[in-house]
Amino acid sequence: HILQEPLPGSILLHPTMKRSSDKLQSGSMTVRVATEADDVDIANLRLSVFSDFAPEVRAHFCNRSCQVLSNRRLQGATCLVATVPMTTKMIGDDFVLGSAECSVHEFYGTQLGMSRLPESVLYITEVAVNPCARQIGVGRKLLEGVDELASIRGVETLYLHVDVTNFAALRLYERAGYQQVDSQDPIFGEFTTKLNLHDGATKGRNHYLLYKDLTPYPTWINAAVEQQKESQHSNCFGFDLQ
Repeated sequence: HILQEPLPGSILLHPTMKRSSDKLQSGSMTVRVATEADDVDIANLRLSVFSDFAPEVRAHFCNRSCQVLSNRRLQGATCLVATVPMTTKMIGDDFVLGSAECSVHEFYGTQLGMSRLPESVLYITEVAVNPCARQIGVGRKLLEGVDELASIRGVETLYLHVDVTNFAALRLYERAGYQQVDSQDPIFGEFTTKLNLHDGATKGRNHYLLYKDLTPYPTWINAAVEQQKESQHSNCFGFDLQ
């Protein structure tokens, strides 16, 4: 596993003010690249947002979630966390208010992935905000952190899926500059199906595919030409290479 810039622990967004009370404020947040030491906090955050497991089984699923985090990190995924300083613990401790994961392996073998230059796209998933920290700008800060991460890596376009009934998240993304991919676009159907997020696949839920271009002229490759080149290369000896 090769570490990518920015390295784990790197700060992407610094706080603009100090936390001087128990009141949570967006200006006191730091957005940084998560480290392995954050995995338990991220796992518990995801469990609190995406599931309703009973306390007696929560620890088991937390351990499984940490394993998933570790495995995805080995595949090149990067987690971001939005944190604030603890007010009741030693200086240096912080509290995770939200997290988001960015990765590229979702694009492998897809029409969308073959239509873009390697590392020019990034997929955002597992955006989670602590239920006790809603409506204070945590999601917005995380998306700003994603933009900063993408800028450092030279990413041209960000992609994500959102449940069509999650109106709060949809407003957040649209305000951050995301647009919907036309559902009639073949890329939408193929990519969404590949991730098993097509209509009705996950407990009857439907999803939009959103994108945000970070450059005025993102680079696109003719996927059909690339596939033809690969086919010609595999047949250059008169038989298919296995």
